[in-house]
Amino acid sequence: MNEGSSIRWQAAAQQIDARIEELRPEADRHVIGQHVISKVLLKRFAVPFGSNGLKLVPFNLEHPDRLHKMASPRECGKVPYFARFASASLEQVWGKLETRIPDAARAVDRGDVFQREQHVQTLKDLIALHLVRSLNYRHVHERIFTNVYTEHRTALLTDKSDLLRLAVLQRSGLHLSGPQGLAAAADQILSPHLANFETGADFRARIEDTFAKAKEMIRDAGLEILVPAAGEFLLGDTPALAIQQRGNKTAFNVAIGDSTAIVLPFGPKHLLVGRTPRNGLSIATEETVGFLNRLQIEAAQQRVYLRPRSGQDALVRGYLKQGSRSVRR
Repeated sequence: MNEGSSIRWQAAAQQIDARIEELRPEADRHVIGQHVISKVLLKRFAVPFGSNGLKLVPFNLEHPDRLHKMASPRECGKVPYFARFASASLEQVWGKLETRIPDAARAVDRGDVFQREQHVQTLKDLIALHLVRSLNYRHVHERIFTNVYTEHRTALLTDKSDLLRLAVLQRSGLHLSGPQGLAAAADQILSPHLANFETGADFRARIEDTFAKAKEMIRDAGLEILVPAAGEFLLGDTPALAIQQRGNKTAFNVAIGDSTAIVLPFGPKHLLVGRTPRNGLSIATEETVGFLNRLQIEAAQQRVYLRPRSGQDALVRGYLKQGSRSVRR
């Protein structure tokens, strides 16, 4: 990490630490079953089954040949303790957006969504929400923290060891001798950051911050809504995908700034595409629908969600038999 990156990291870390302290009084207020997929989004893939209410099919990609029982939207797309620190207040952050979605969804179904800018903005914010409220984001956060923590600890033991010795001497009057004393001093300095990571406090503060930044990055770009010419879209358990297309190659789960588009299924007959050059409705060819569905399967952690009796279970099984998911990230 160069000096400029280190300064930026430290400034950002100070802001995160300040937010953690603000949240600490409500650290133990939790929502246990946290939806990573909005219920209103899941409902758009569900159909009514008499007195049993709305149902959709959670298809387990790890056991494709099992009988996949229908479930309610309330039962799907949930992760126990997705955020382990002050999750109740985080749910309030999500809730402010999710209350706006039904009106925007009705406008999509009517076909007049682009006549109301607030509905367009709601859909863009929904894309941002599902980019950050995902297991993929949590995995990325864990990987980045581990890398940055290791870099800083290594720097304290090597390039900045003289500064560390001087700081210990000024604070305690002790002269550090040997690698064990140096390592103990480095661990003591970094221990608050490690504790915040282990309790989930760092994740809680950063996901809120990243959500705000993601909304800003998506806000000024276009929004396209795809309608399938044939077939229908399915929903993966990591539904919002920042993709980068170069020639015939497509990478997914890239950084927002590196993406050429961000896709989010919005029901069997609609798919949102953020960061596009234009606003408007477009027809997706059968080939495009298949490609986007395969992306959902590839990016999913464990499940995809299907409209009951849609016949898509056979399509998913056929794709899995090709072995594309045999080597997971």
